Amino acid sequence: MLRKNAFIIAIGFLPVSAIISAKPLSLTDSCAELINIYASKNEKHLLAAQTTSLSESLRAGYCLGVIDQYAKSEDHCRSDWFKRAEFIAKYALEENSPSEKKLLRLSCEI
Repeated sequence: MLRKNAFIIAIGFLPVSAIISAKPLSLTDSCAELINIYASKNEKHLLAAQTTSLSESLRAGYCLGVIDQYAKSEDHCRSDWFKRAEFIAKYALEENSPSEKKLLRLSCEI
């Protein structure tokens, strides 16, 4: 019980700005991160792990996980994950990009 109280007190000391500053992951930004981590289309193994930060890895993993789960839920989606991530990442800088669900569907048609 004492540990629980200490944890609650510690949470109370966290700056509110640190809690509020967390922004939701964008699929397009995450896929852009994934493409940036990989050296080239033909070299799909990770670059040096030392040059990839934890936050970059998490964003890239989010993209890869979403693409993988969507492919498992859609029988017709069999295209290469790298090509799909590249397609989705193209929309990272666009203001009026399609919804994430539509991007996933369109990426399967590649």
